[in-house]
Amino acid sequence: MAGADDSVYAVVRGRIVSGAYPPGQHLLESVLTAELGVSRSPVRAALRRLTEESLVITEPHRGAFVAQLTRSDIDEVFDLRQNLESKAAGLAALIRSDDEADALFESVRAMEAIIEARSPSYRAELLTNNQEFHDLILAAARAPRLVQIVRTLTASSLSLGTFYYYSDEDIARSVAFHRDLAVAILKQHPEVAAALMAAHLGIAHHAFVDRRFGDARA
Repeated sequence: MAGADDSVYAVVRGRIVSGAYPPGQHLLESVLTAELGVSRSPVRAALRRLTEESLVITEPHRGAFVAQLTRSDIDEVFDLRQNLESKAAGLAALIRSDDEADALFESVRAMEAIIEARSPSYRAELLTNNQEFHDLILAAARAPRLVQIVRTLTASSLSLGTFYYYSDEDIARSVAFHRDLAVAILKQHPEVAAALMAAHLGIAHHAFVDRRFGDARA
């Protein structure tokens, strides 16, 4: 049953992040069970997990809906991520292993290959790769409470789905930041790594709200 729970969770989560299930959509258990060919039990388990991640909200007597994040919500998520992930990047630079540094460069090369191949699903592939890169840094920081908090923040659909709003220029800039971060962590320069992560997420924040809302805060 755990396998079915995880599978349904991954599918529904992916559809929310990609926008296939847009903000505000009613997630009816009967519809999901029919679409996914499963019983109600894994659907309910998936919706509970997604509610815990703030991707879904549950209203009494109405059911589950894809969360609708406001501009203020998005600003808060990015501001917190900027502060916390810059700390994680600095820690990673201090204590990373050689294998962890190598994995960061492998992730950067994979992202560059995705952009070069430019398949029809390349933005979804970039989204996955981007999350893996940030997860590698969190893992290298060896700060489990920090990791837990950041992963809760990045579970936000509008935080995770930023690549669906980015221009090609935004994406190229993101990849360049990833490479610079990998270099700073490899060379064990914590101040540089922390500053790069803060700048990376700050620019990502402004680019995202500009595309989403038509303006960016100074």
